Amino acid sequence: MKNLQNKLRPLETRPYRYKKPATEFFCPLCRSPRAFASKPRLTKRHYLQMSIITVVIAAMLYPFMKYEGLFCIFIVWAAFEAGVRTNFRKEIPCPYCGFDASWYKRDVKVARRLVKEFWELKNSPEQTDQNELR
Repeated sequence: MKNLQNKLRPLETRPYRYKKPATEFFCPLCRSPRAFASKPRLTKRHYLQMSIITVVIAAMLYPFMKYEGLFCIFIVWAAFEAGVRTNFRKEIPCPYCGFDASWYKRDVKVARRLVKEFWELKNSPEQTDQNELR
């Protein structure tokens, strides 16, 4: 009986909850409530962390490079920027239907293929066996 209900209503009934979400919205494909916990931009906190890391690295490099070690701020900045953007990109796909708005914006065919693969993976026999064990 439970398998039949899952096939008739494949979407989750309880969405994820976030404390203090940065953005709240509804998935355009499955209409599930969604939220992003982070923003794709650096915040004041990130800049403070970058400056502290730069000072520590410059202090470690001072015997070799003197004050030129402060130029490592650009490497630290690039690493932080890449990390924040990567973290945000992980949150974009919908956990319920697999819809990825960033891929939809670039290429609709790829977005459709990703959603199809998500549902094939979700409805595979191995996955349903794991759901029954819970």
